[in-house]
Amino acid sequence: MAFELEPTLPGSRKSGYEFLVLNPPGRTLRKYVFIQDETGLLPKVLDKYLREFADSTAGVNIQGNTQGKRTLAQTARDLLGVYGPVYFAYKATQMVWNKVCAKFVNGMLGSTRRCYTVAAVAKKYGVPVHRTADVNSEAFRGLLASLGVEFIVSISGTQLYKKDLRRQTPFGIVNCHGALLPKYRGLMPSFWTLANGEREGGVSVHYVDRKLDNGPIVVQKRYRIWPHDTLEGLMARSKDLAAEAIIECVRRVEAGDPPLMPNPEAEQSHFAMPSAEDVARFKRHGHRFL
Repeated sequence: MAFELEPTLPGSRKSGYEFLVLNPPGRTLRKYVFIQDETGLLPKVLDKYLREFADSTAGVNIQGNTQGKRTLAQTARDLLGVYGPVYFAYKATQMVWNKVCAKFVNGMLGSTRRCYTVAAVAKKYGVPVHRTADVNSEAFRGLLASLGVEFIVSISGTQLYKKDLRRQTPFGIVNCHGALLPKYRGLMPSFWTLANGEREGGVSVHYVDRKLDNGPIVVQKRYRIWPHDTLEGLMARSKDLAAEAIIECVRRVEAGDPPLMPNPEAEQSHFAMPSAEDVARFKRHGHRFL
């Protein structure tokens, strides 16, 4: 069976479809992970994933923690405007402290009882880490081909995955997004869910196609939201649920012909970096950052 991920647009000079194989013969696929260089919650997500699939994971690529096309400096400036000095200082201090602990505890002492970075988690399970500025580059795609990568899992990845990369990955690329797609595509879905007064949130693991957060959904999980929920608490709950959803997705794909849910563009809502007015609305719903 093949699923039509990317139909040719009317009037295009190209013909045919970009197909994705969805019926592996019930075997273990050679996997690869793309993950953001976040030190608070993602090490736990990667640990849960590798606990199940380390033996069949060829490597991990760690991507920068920027937002969209912004540089790291622009991301920091914009997040300071959204978070305010107190929560921004908390997040920055947490990141620096975790990196220091990783260097000393995970690096110098060699302890993996607690891993403070995603790189330390990969080392704990003996999975190689490969760094590159662009996962779409010919050199990096060549590395993936040499490793026999068949299936890619993106966990809060920050790069767009272009056609050549998608086409060389026979069982596709799946991405975990912290919202109930097709709603809340784009940046900071946990914030926007709270700012809009939603009473339900969730995570979606979907196939990647040529548009952001657009491919068919393999797994979707939900949770309730309460007025006293904080952004920090909601993100922790979302990431914990994401780990379960990712594991379930991989198992479904490896079992063959996973049932897919639509992710229709006609029903989408898309969000970018919040403004001061958006932050005020977030607080009017009774929510706080921490």
